[in-house]
Amino acid sequence: MPPRSALISLEWAKSLVGLSMKVPDYWWDGCKGYRLNDGVIDSYDSVEQKWNLLLNSRDDNDRYLMNYTAVSTYADGDSSTIDEYQLPFAAIYDGDDIIDANNGVRYFRTPPSEWSKVELEDGVNEGGRTIDPIEWTGEKEEPVNITDEELASLRDIDGEIRYEKVFEWCLPRFGEDKNETLFEFQAARMRNYMTKKVVEDGWKPKYYQGDDDTIQPDHVARFYGSLLAKMLTGSRSINQMFCTREIFNAVPPIQESMPKNALEDMTSCLHYSDDWDPMGDGDWDDTYDDPKVIAPPHTARHRVKHGILEDCYIQYCVNPSRWITTDESRIAGWYHSCMTIGPDPKPIRTGATLHTVCITQGPLSSYKLYARVYGGKDDQDMNVHHRHTVKRAKMVSLYDFMLESFKHKGHCVVMDSAYMSDAMAQIGRNHWGINMVGTCQSDRTGAGKLGKAAVKAKEVVIGSHESLMYQHNTKPLLYTVWGDNNFVKTLSNFHSPVIVRDGMKRKKRNRSTKRRDREFTDVDCPIQQKDYCETYHLIDKGNGAEAKYDLSTESHLHGWSPKLAARYFNMNINNAYKIHCYLFKKHHPTKVVMPLKECIHNLTHSLLQRGDSMRKRGSGAPPKATKDITTSSSVDGRKIRSDSVRQPFTSPNARVTGTPQTPVSVISARALRYRQSDFNRQKEMQPGRNHLSVPLIVLDKKLSYCKYIKCPGFNTGAKRARAYPSKYVCEQCSMEKGSDFWLCNSIKIVDGVKTVVNCHAAYHVEKKLYEITAPGSASVSTIVSELTE
Repeated sequence: MPPRSALISLEWAKSLVGLSMKVPDYWWDGCKGYRLNDGVIDSYDSVEQKWNLLLNSRDDNDRYLMNYTAVSTYADGDSSTIDEYQLPFAAIYDGDDIIDANNGVRYFRTPPSEWSKVELEDGVNEGGRTIDPIEWTGEKEEPVNITDEELASLRDIDGEIRYEKVFEWCLPRFGEDKNETLFEFQAARMRNYMTKKVVEDGWKPKYYQGDDDTIQPDHVARFYGSLLAKMLTGSRSINQMFCTREIFNAVPPIQESMPKNALEDMTSCLHYSDDWDPMGDGDWDDTYDDPKVIAPPHTARHRVKHGILEDCYIQYCVNPSRWITTDESRIAGWYHSCMTIGPDPKPIRTGATLHTVCITQGPLSSYKLYARVYGGKDDQDMNVHHRHTVKRAKMVSLYDFMLESFKHKGHCVVMDSAYMSDAMAQIGRNHWGINMVGTCQSDRTGAGKLGKAAVKAKEVVIGSHESLMYQHNTKPLLYTVWGDNNFVKTLSNFHSPVIVRDGMKRKKRNRSTKRRDREFTDVDCPIQQKDYCETYHLIDKGNGAEAKYDLSTESHLHGWSPKLAARYFNMNINNAYKIHCYLFKKHHPTKVVMPLKECIHNLTHSLLQRGDSMRKRGSGAPPKATKDITTSSSVDGRKIRSDSVRQPFTSPNARVTGTPQTPVSVISARALRYRQSDFNRQKEMQPGRNHLSVPLIVLDKKLSYCKYIKCPGFNTGAKRARAYPSKYVCEQCSMEKGSDFWLCNSIKIVDGVKTVVNCHAAYHVEKKLYEITAPGSASVSTIVSELTE
């Protein structure tokens, strides 16, 4: 019987015998350490199709079977014999007619012996070997991919292009046909998650309570509008934004757009992927109204919740120019997550690291083309052994999919020292067809050691603006050290050794005073340094422009997903403004483009007013513009319940007329409204219902003293004269006065004798609210009530 699968080439497999290995402890089952164990490939097992690992330890003579993935991953890249072994990205099998030669080439840091210093003669600006850049094949097209129909949809009734319409046109689309908007997609995910919380966790929404009352796309648009309004007003809390007492806290556009309960419900249900299974053996369609949408199976673990959203924010509606820039930025947060620790050598420990690609030059400068958040040391997309590297180079794996749509077009990519290395530069040119330049750390290139020795020997000093150039003997690599106000080290795979005379303007530092000059001076610099300085700062400016309008959320229930969604939404604000400016200047050349802040104001109003009203009642009048500051006990706006946890500040020395120093039982406006409605309904059924004595549950005895000033309790001879405590209130008086009106209507023990005390009848007879029908009755309440026989 023929084998079920192809066998690994025996000749090639045996050629790996003798390969040095460094295997961490966690490779073995049951071990969790990171200590590296030295070993060697001892032999090949043709039956198991695996290699035998023999450790160098004298106490361990066992052989451990390893598949090829483990062999290529843990091979000792620093071994002097590593180049003698053929380690392709995938194993070589019998019957392979053509073996991909590219997979067999692996790059690493070049040795210093392969580099030579470029010496320039006096008056000569060029030297060394000429390196030609990869030719630019991108066509000179319109920067924005937009049809006439789409352009017409961006105009208002006056034919003017509106920013808020451009913004929504730039938002990502979902579904197989890309016909589902962001608001429709997110509303479906939030509806499913709300159903999960209600069914499985017993959660009760405050606003979405009916079967037909669910989160709609227009509600999600209003939610994003509230985030923008919150950002514009200082990132206030939900309670502050819906405040009715302080004008500096309240945000009237949000109050008018939706109730507070609706905003709280949507904030609690933020979700971007249906990453759960129904409880028990139930079917998804039996429980949830919307179909299940999850990330593809190959998605990295940290991107399961936000991966779909992140992928759809990749922009294809523009044609990038030749020069593009990459950088990392921070999304603030202190969540306990692997994403909080950024990649070395620049670990960011106060937030998540976001890697971005943007356009550098042209009318769309700083337009973000790609964004991807780092998932920590166990990021499954980056923590792999790349096919073209000897070691596990995370940044090469990151750039492999970040620059996928820019390969083989001759783009010039500018980067910083977090990414650049010998391996990156060689792979970028030889396999991706990309010109690369950027700052580089000394230990990332073979020429770094030569540069450090030259700096130590003071061949170049800080502030001299002199340059050292080192060129690889055979490969298109150029490393330079420039003596600016500090040593600037750059590496390029497409620049020749050329010095540009008076190529840059710098403020020189005085060597004696250590202070910089006030005026700029023309200085010499390498041409690759000039290109780097003229392009890289633009992405920082773009990040700074976005940071002014950074959104924030209050949800801590789902980790990083809400913060990342807000960051991508914020990124789209800047992208849409770049396209808006280009289209507006092109089609309205005589008009002035509206500033970004004014555009965001219009966008916020547009989102907050989307669709039908969410309010079932009016939002009420906004807080007063003035405030009584003559006393700290003054409270404007809606009345505060005495049992509310949020009480206004009251000075202990305040003495305000009519303001009790101890709290009283107050009926809230809502409770009073319900009681009045219930009373009116009962009065229709019982026309004679008038000032009835009704029992209530007494929560605090101190608040239930009788309100009748002639209550017999004042005559008991107690040291502190006070009325009797009561358990009864007058139903109608309580509603009229707005507080529980306590009146005695029970039996009291007086001198050991049970006595009926009816202050309720006495009070109402005195106020002429009851008719006197019994002969000899009196309005004064006595120990023995007038109603007692």
